[in-house]
Amino acid sequence: MTEDREEYTMGYGPAAVALMGARKAQSHAAFFVPHLKSGMKVLDCGCGPGSVTLGFAELVAPGEVVGTDIEASQTALATETAARRGIRNVRFEAANIYELPFPDSSFDAVFMSALIGNLREPIRGLREAYRVLKPGGVIGVKEFDHGGDITYPLEPAMAKYDELYIKLRAENGHNGESGRMIGALLLEAGFGELAMTASYEILSDPKVLQGAAQVFIGLLAETWSDEFTSRGWATADDIQSMREAWLRFASFPGALFAAAWCEAVAHKDGATT
Repeated sequence: MTEDREEYTMGYGPAAVALMGARKAQSHAAFFVPHLKSGMKVLDCGCGPGSVTLGFAELVAPGEVVGTDIEASQTALATETAARRGIRNVRFEAANIYELPFPDSSFDAVFMSALIGNLREPIRGLREAYRVLKPGGVIGVKEFDHGGDITYPLEPAMAKYDELYIKLRAENGHNGESGRMIGALLLEAGFGELAMTASYEILSDPKVLQGAAQVFIGLLAETWSDEFTSRGWATADDIQSMREAWLRFASFPGALFAAAWCEAVAHKDGATT
């Protein structure tokens, strides 16, 4: 269990939580929302702080939504947010994607975002999702693909940041270009009726870019700088150069950061929902 925990919780500090918390169901899961109906029972695996999960709960009410995450701190935060917003048809619990604590055929729909690329055994995780889906149930998978990211202007220190981040993920069994693979992975896991799309998460507004820069700098402070320097990949001066480059980027007129995402919808064999 320890290995599983390490492999998909990298970067769960305040900066990462802030970034995930800004995502909403109607935008981040727009490709999946048309497949949701009132009364459905939905599972959101790797829900983080629950911002997308809560949107699902509003969409399928009076149906039930369950959000799971490997980190109990995230499910506790999501539970607090749900209570504050008065959303009662949702609950959150800590759970491992490889061993979901639900009976077979429990859910009408399953959603995963930014999870598959963090797994050493993605097929195993998808097969567990397949198990808990009802026959005919639908799954939506959204996954980053850093091979398609666009950054302008891209200073050498920022490029170094990206290079070392992807290198570290690979060392931990992660795949930075997993987005393009999700369709093939879903088919291998037993799903059918596959449909795929792709989208960009665009950051270009100066205020948003300032916030994004602070997130990336925060990730350096919380996790990446120690990881990079302890492995001899970067010096303290390199880390400082990365911080300064992100700040300059955020202030550059016309700067653009576009994160590439691949999306897939598929079904479990059986009568369609």
